[in-house]
Amino acid sequence: MMAPYLSVERIDKRYNDTQVLRGISLSVMKGEMICFLGPSGCGKTTLLRIIAGLEAQTSGQITQGGRDISRLPPQLRDYGIVFQSYALFPNLTVYDNVAYGLVNRKMKRAAIDARVHELLELVGLPDSHRKHPGQLSGGQQQRIALARALATSPGLLLLDEPLSALDARVRVRLRQEIRALQQSLGLTTIMVTHDQEEALSMADRIVVMNHGVIEQIGTPLEIYRQPASPFVADFIGKVNSISAQMQGDGTLRAGDVGLECQRGATRPAAGAPVSVYVRPEDIRIAVPGDTPDNRLTGRVEKLEFLGAFCRVSFRVDGLAAQEIVADLSFHEVDRTGLRAGASFDLALDREHVRVFPSVKERPL
Repeated sequence: MMAPYLSVERIDKRYNDTQVLRGISLSVMKGEMICFLGPSGCGKTTLLRIIAGLEAQTSGQITQGGRDISRLPPQLRDYGIVFQSYALFPNLTVYDNVAYGLVNRKMKRAAIDARVHELLELVGLPDSHRKHPGQLSGGQQQRIALARALATSPGLLLLDEPLSALDARVRVRLRQEIRALQQSLGLTTIMVTHDQEEALSMADRIVVMNHGVIEQIGTPLEIYRQPASPFVADFIGKVNSISAQMQGDGTLRAGDVGLECQRGATRPAAGAPVSVYVRPEDIRIAVPGDTPDNRLTGRVEKLEFLGAFCRVSFRVDGLAAQEIVADLSFHEVDRTGLRAGASFDLALDREHVRVFPSVKERPL
């Protein structure tokens, strides 16, 4: 099996009595794009800065390309970095900003000139070399910051929330461009973000962090469809959370409603309280001949138009005050004649029911 390009082992970070990171271990393969994803204050930026050598870990080891870089200063590590704030030199031209690292390495002028123009072409701004950063839009400045980070051909690219300062349309376009560029260069990349859509659309794997620990590492599909903890299920995407109780036959009881779920190797004891998680897109309107594992009856409380689909809130019989949200296509809404106050049978298959027995137990 191929050895990882970057290994982070048992990283702890303390600020006096405050533990910021606890036992962080992960591996990044060469050419892979990894996203550190989590809420503000979870430790993701601190971890990135430790990898960059901008902060020192309290304990633990970092290896890059087979070399222990745990205590090396930033200038002796092999990476380029792009910050949220661009961090361009406002008094220098675009050309000089991109060339900055190359000049420090004392490259010949002709080689610098060729490399700068190559990079400006690569990021789609070939004619901007004479401009200053203040003459560029936010998206253009971030492209220049990316070109500067790539100038020295680093083995690792670090992106610290590079898109969060941009407006929505520019952010979507630039994340597509960054991902395409990363794949074409085969460049090992770590990006910090709090935007789950960004992580799901760009990453090969996502590292979900919370309170200084890793909750789950997996592909975007694994993270979304097979969350390893209640936090991941709730943090990634929209989800319905239902309180229930495990029954002796392996089914669930939520209020007066019985639910079927996938049977796992580890099952909580009968009577144990559990949390049931169901994605809105996994709930459909039952049709004649439909034989779902779970059939619920609900009254439409509210319909929300969300562009590509409708989000429908149902009050389900037998679940007391519990509201269930379903994301339905317009075709389904039109076909069924959904309207506020009407009652419908809802269909839910057991493989879409995710159950977490208790805090320390593994999910089914």
